[in-house]
Amino acid sequence: MIGSFRQRGCKCPPERKRCTCGAKWYYRYSITDPATGKRKQKEVGGFRTKAEAEEAAKKILAEIQQGIYVEPSKYTVESFLIEYLEQTLKHEIAPNTFEQRQAMVRNHIAPRIGKVKLADLTPNLIQKMVNDLRETFSAGYVQNICRLLNKALNHAVRWNMIARNPAALVKKPSTSRKNTKMKVWTVDEQKTFLGFAKQGQQLYYMLFLVALTTGMRKGELLGLKWGDIDLKTGIISVKRTVVWADKTLYLKDTPKTESSIRSIQLPKEVLRELKKWQLACPSNLHDLVFPSPATNGILYPNSLDKAFIRTVKGAGVPYISFHGLRHTFATTLLANNVNPKIVQEMLGHATIKTTMDTYSHVLPNMQRSAAEQLGAVLF
Repeated sequence: MIGSFRQRGCKCPPERKRCTCGAKWYYRYSITDPATGKRKQKEVGGFRTKAEAEEAAKKILAEIQQGIYVEPSKYTVESFLIEYLEQTLKHEIAPNTFEQRQAMVRNHIAPRIGKVKLADLTPNLIQKMVNDLRETFSAGYVQNICRLLNKALNHAVRWNMIARNPAALVKKPSTSRKNTKMKVWTVDEQKTFLGFAKQGQQLYYMLFLVALTTGMRKGELLGLKWGDIDLKTGIISVKRTVVWADKTLYLKDTPKTESSIRSIQLPKEVLRELKKWQLACPSNLHDLVFPSPATNGILYPNSLDKAFIRTVKGAGVPYISFHGLRHTFATTLLANNVNPKIVQEMLGHATIKTTMDTYSHVLPNMQRSAAEQLGAVLF
């Protein structure tokens, strides 16, 4: 066996054959520094017995001989993730997404496993963190935290800081929608909601109307400019979104994903209402269709949410989130036998699979209608 063993700090009398003071055993070995090519001494310790130290030594020696040995990192999980975010991830993602990832590390990962040494991180520790998070947060949000940790640890493997990625062995929460009932409005509930909204502030009525008839995301609606709407053809071009970063709300010149860049045909009735709104809409620096009534700048998402909740309560319809308007739009189209491919394009989904998986609850009715139509033709 290459290397040596020693017991550090033993206070037992020399005549005592066996140590009873609890002093730990250490193993010292030599490796070649890949940066300089020189040999250097390394030591691992904290073992209760010499047998434990010898077992660890066998593992280290085997890894050195197989060429898979990784020198134990001095980083903790938290310090590594902070450095990874600043030095690598920051240059790969949008500022608002970067802030979200920072919050995941600061609020969820660091308090649970941040003080663990990177080299000591195990699948079991990560699994406990995931299970704990699942008690409070949605499966989708916890999955995003898992993806961040997995991606970061893959980098640690490539940088030769750890030998294997322990996050790869962790069971992540399922986001299956089989047992989740999506909350959407019926056509009558949509009419009731819009009827009540029309009695209130015109800005919010128009915003809700466009949301229900285009399926646009909240940020896409708040970033919509008059120049994005062809008032002759009634086609909206989705080109940008509103994001929050560095404690500032700003317009981002690209929407959520590449597939989110799309064109949406407005119903002629909505186009007619938009033309009226254009005459009443306050002029603003960004030429926004839905500017803030307080500042004529960008409308803050939380202000929109508050107005939406007030309107839902006033209309007396079942509560759904603002994003539920997007789900309602898609469900209404699919329930009325609109081609799913068209719905996919209007929503800006990357694949038809995403659309069909999300709105699988509509499929039975679509198949029933198709069967009835086929029966009417053949019989």
